[in-house]
Amino acid sequence: MTTGQGVVAVPATYRQLLRVPGFRQLLLSSLLTRTAAQMLTVGLVLFALQRYHSPSVAGVSLFLLIFPGLLLAPVAGALLDRHGRKRLMTFDFLVAAVTMTVIVILASANHLPVWGLFVLLVCGSVTSTLSIAGARSFFPLLVPRDLWDRGNAADSVCYGVANIAGPALAGGLIAVFGSLAALVGATVGFLVGAAVLQAVPEPAHVAEVSGRILVEAWRGLRYVVGNPTLRWIAIGFSTLNVGWGMVIVSLPVIVFSLHGNAAVVGSILALAGAAGIPAALVAGRIRTEGRERESMSIFGAVMGVAVLALLLPSLVLIAVGIAIAGGADAASSVSAFSLRQRRTARAWFGRAFAVAMALNFSGVPIGSALAGPVLGVSTTFAVLVAAGLTLVGSAVIQLKVPASAAPS
Repeated sequence: MTTGQGVVAVPATYRQLLRVPGFRQLLLSSLLTRTAAQMLTVGLVLFALQRYHSPSVAGVSLFLLIFPGLLLAPVAGALLDRHGRKRLMTFDFLVAAVTMTVIVILASANHLPVWGLFVLLVCGSVTSTLSIAGARSFFPLLVPRDLWDRGNAADSVCYGVANIAGPALAGGLIAVFGSLAALVGATVGFLVGAAVLQAVPEPAHVAEVSGRILVEAWRGLRYVVGNPTLRWIAIGFSTLNVGWGMVIVSLPVIVFSLHGNAAVVGSILALAGAAGIPAALVAGRIRTEGRERESMSIFGAVMGVAVLALLLPSLVLIAVGIAIAGGADAASSVSAFSLRQRRTARAWFGRAFAVAMALNFSGVPIGSALAGPVLGVSTTFAVLVAAGLTLVGSAVIQLKVPASAAPS
């Protein structure tokens, strides 16, 4: 090559991504445990509805499954940056498996009052951010920067497959074996996923984190709040997710009123996951840098409009609407993940991602807790509120997320 010749960059491909050491194992572990989490989410709502006959109990159960762990996210992030990801993620998967086992045993013996279910869900929730933020910060540490878009697409596809398999398995198992079967299946998924994770190499530490974990947790919270991009993504997505949390609880109630069953609920949510796979793959092939904000906002708006399909008295049309919402959610997630990675210092991945993801996702349990009282007014009111919140979240992203990186 002569001096005047340049070096031609090799285009990033999914094949290159799969050759990254440990990536396939991390993806498989994530697939198994996220499928288990989806089984648990859908299975818990259906279990509570069928056993306690109360949308409020179902909504509060989902809230307690998620929200306590989100409150401890800053601490989880500090632990991840200090001690590494693999062992802490494994610990969380084992806690989840033990908690579900105790719930199944007590429920089978008819010794599980509502308050006992709530206590166990809180116990299982407190470690949950370790695996959620651990996986999210694991991918960009393992994958080269030029493959981040495709890595995030693969990660979103993993969510999509989990969103297909989890609800479908949960609904099918409950329809055939009873309301506890989905919780048993989730337990198996957590255990197998933890075993697969052991083959993934632990990334080298990129920052010194002091032994004062609470101080580091506070620093992580301040970092996110002080970063305009992370702050407004969190506010926008948390608002959007309040709407989606209401949809998760409202959907079974609406399906049952149209003479559907648990298997139909699972199939509709699985369809949303199926739509997310091609949407994420296409989004990953398109270089999003510089256009992330518009992508997140547009797809968020599509998601909000699609939720209105729940107002239609047709299971087929409801399924189509939820599928469109699932595809839009997956596409917007690719842009959100990439933008968050690009505007976060590498040394802060664990702390910043734990806090940011907790804030982003906090809307789901809040929405699920609100769903019971709102459904008490009417299902139509609940759907309109859910759609409205989703549209407000997309507008916040468009109006407030900075178009370019700027000093916080």
